[in-house]
Amino acid sequence: MKKIFNLLLIGLIVVTGTSCKKFLDINENPNEALTATPELILPQAITATANHIYNYNVYGGQTVGYYANGGGVSGWGSIITYNYTTTDFQVLWNTSYDILNDFEYVINDTEGEGKEQYAYFNAIAKIMKAYNFQLLVDTYNDVPYSQAFQGNAQLAVPYDDAVTIYKEITDLVDQAFTTIMEADEEVTLELGDAQDPMFGGDMLSWAQFAQSLKLKLIIRGGDKVAFSNKTFDESIGFLEDDAIVNPGYAKIEDKQNRLWNNWAYNAAGTRQTRGGQFVPTPYVLGFYSGDKISDNARGAAVYKAFSNGSAPTNQLGYEGSDAERGENPNSWFIGSSSTSYSELGIFKGYDAGQPLMLAAEVYLNKAEAVLKGIISGDAKEDFENGVIASFAYLYKDAAGSIPADRDFEGDAAAYFAANSNNPLVNFSGSNEQKLEAIITQKYIAYNMIMGHEAWNDYRRTGYPTTVANPQGNAVNSMVSLVSQASTPDRLPTRLLYPESEFKYNSSNVIAINPDTDKIFWAK
Repeated sequence: MKKIFNLLLIGLIVVTGTSCKKFLDINENPNEALTATPELILPQAITATANHIYNYNVYGGQTVGYYANGGGVSGWGSIITYNYTTTDFQVLWNTSYDILNDFEYVINDTEGEGKEQYAYFNAIAKIMKAYNFQLLVDTYNDVPYSQAFQGNAQLAVPYDDAVTIYKEITDLVDQAFTTIMEADEEVTLELGDAQDPMFGGDMLSWAQFAQSLKLKLIIRGGDKVAFSNKTFDESIGFLEDDAIVNPGYAKIEDKQNRLWNNWAYNAAGTRQTRGGQFVPTPYVLGFYSGDKISDNARGAAVYKAFSNGSAPTNQLGYEGSDAERGENPNSWFIGSSSTSYSELGIFKGYDAGQPLMLAAEVYLNKAEAVLKGIISGDAKEDFENGVIASFAYLYKDAAGSIPADRDFEGDAAAYFAANSNNPLVNFSGSNEQKLEAIITQKYIAYNMIMGHEAWNDYRRTGYPTTVANPQGNAVNSMVSLVSQASTPDRLPTRLLYPESEFKYNSSNVIAINPDTDKIFWAK
């Protein structure tokens, strides 16, 4: 364990070109990767997870009110009606299982007698398996787990209960943590940048990531899951910086940061039109503009036109001829072209890394955990550190550093001062009011970065608050004007299982009602 504490935290992780043939993607057919090695598969699967966060972010972001349809484009369908079908967002299911197949391969190939040298590979694969299964369960509830990854030996795969999966992946994280702590340093292979595009082989950071993920699982599962172990190693602690994957994103086709590539510019410098089809909602801007919270600093970091007060907005579902259109290339891009831009905010560059977990989330999860008696500590201190960490991430450049002229601590202090009487910022009142403040600040921190996590927290807690009828009250409602959901808040509860399951696993796939069948932890 001594080596773990001597490892340096890597700010920017670059995978060399020799690490694997396609370092920005997993193998095309994992079932044929029988001769691959853990050294090749693990970094590809970590990178594929990072790239896949883009898909989850887009799904959650439009549902939780981060952005709406812009003017000049029609045919939005389920994006604005919430009338999901089995063909909507199939990429979430299919790609998640493709990635998980790779992590399962690494686990199986590094487990057992004679494989002690691969202890760190095994532990990381287990942590990432848990991370990806949480994404699936939080989206679909019951999913294939215990009998998945059998290949041709079992094509019809039964579904496991979501509560049971949550318990088992939490136990899996515990196993991985123990493996890291007890690894024999005399025989264990160390990882470098080429094998670990997130922490560069810093196993202390992996141990902290494991504990941070475990805390998240326990908070979200709540009293509905009989967790085996709710204790944490205080000497290791939790993440204190953003967990960012960067395999060496570059201005090359298919090797750019995924959000940049799809919503800003391709490798040739051509503007992508997708991002410009969307605009922020009045609901989310209210957390910056003063309607709900005053936050000029982060507002100017996130939105292109925020500083001059002309940011285009639209209520989800409004398709009138006067609906405002997005900026060029999008309303979150701080700059004027593919070569003239600020690395401040969301679009930091084609070579910027992709977060898997924000430090802001970790601190705010700790605040909630203290509030609920899961861990000990100072909830207010963790809350404030979470807000400060949100400023810090937005102020980072593509390399993950904060330029000297960006005073994130000073701007965070000004934010607290400007909102000293606002319970969403000053962390006061009852425990329920404090919980609302925690989740609201997570909502702000996740904005356009991890929309799915904000959507999960809303469904779990009901925060940030929203009214069901957006007519004339857009700043207080994330709901679409043309919502077809019959739920009390007129928001959907979940996605349907994908069409592929009805085709290939029809004897096991579950028919659900999207208005009544909730994820097990949902309020």
